[in-house]
Amino acid sequence: MLTHRNITILTILLFIGLILVDYNLNQIHWSHYILLFTLFSLAEFYGAAYIQSNFHIKSICNNQQEKLEVALTFDDGPVGKQTEKVLNILKEHQVKATFFCIGKNIELQKEQLLKIHREGHLIGNHSYAHGFWYDLQMKKTFVADITKMNLLVGEITGQTPQFFRPPYGVTTPALARAVKSMHMDVIGWNIRSFDTSNKEGVLNRISNKLKPGSIILLHDSIVDSEKTLKSVLELLKQKKYTIIPLDQLINKKAYV
Repeated sequence: MLTHRNITILTILLFIGLILVDYNLNQIHWSHYILLFTLFSLAEFYGAAYIQSNFHIKSICNNQQEKLEVALTFDDGPVGKQTEKVLNILKEHQVKATFFCIGKNIELQKEQLLKIHREGHLIGNHSYAHGFWYDLQMKKTFVADITKMNLLVGEITGQTPQFFRPPYGVTTPALARAVKSMHMDVIGWNIRSFDTSNKEGVLNRISNKLKPGSIILLHDSIVDSEKTLKSVLELLKQKKYTIIPLDQLINKKAYV
């Protein structure tokens, strides 16, 4: 299995092997070391950027099953009016979703977070800061950030999130150690809608990857996200899929 631990061990063994061969035969060109480092770096980049790889930490990205059921998840809120529009559509269609919220956004929208909770949606941890350089932190900083977010949600709703979704879906060894130490479940997705960059292709991307037990990634933080949601709900209805809460789909508790 391709994991950070296995790749690191293999790279170290190959590096030692190169040194031994070079020492005894003096026939190893320096480019072999560069190639080894390049391959290791590419594997690390792939594992960090592709959450479904489980390279750094086990992530729940879907649930293999036969029932035509899926879960909807929204990242990066709450953001006021736009999140409100999404909530209205969900309420109109009697759909329960999971909102992976950012702590600094919650500070500005505490009442809205409470509304999300009261209307029966799940709230997940999407970090407190969600900064551009978020992935370059150490374990201690990750723990502090995730804990700050959990405490904030707990103060407002009375419940502490158990689900964590890494910003941008990027994982690192330090983040993996932090989440493991906190005993939280990492939630990924098997359908990334890319609704933030190419709205026109959202339905095709979802339709092409849709399967029983899918976890669909959307955003409530972008303009016209409610229109995208309407189209997605219609698509799922046409394909006879039922939308259920994430905790039911994956059979995990959403709160500690």
